[in-house]
Amino acid sequence: LQLGADADLRNSSGFTTIQILFSDAMFERGDISCRVGLLLGWGATFIDGDEWRHSLSRARKWGYHKLADLFESELGGRRCEIVNHSSRPELNGKTCVADEYLPDSNQ
Repeated sequence: LQLGADADLRNSSGFTTIQILFSDAMFERGDISCRVGLLLGWGATFIDGDEWRHSLSRARKWGYHKLADLFESELGGRRCEIVNHSSRPELNGKTCVADEYLPDSNQ
């Protein structure tokens, strides 16, 4: 991904990596949170509509509540640049992975 690989690459059936990770077979194999977080941090997008709701339901069924919450959040694990941080200016220009957006304070 650091060298420019497509985070939304599709397989021969048309599924993205995130769609594959949200399958029952992958949930059975173990924790997918790290892999999903990595893909989101590098700009992967998620499916919309009914498939999105079904995937969230499947994640909750398997006990991945924090992962489902991340997908429901506005930023959804996206890589962000820190700007205008007055109390810790040394952080300005650094990147982080956001897991929550606070609209009242625009943070």
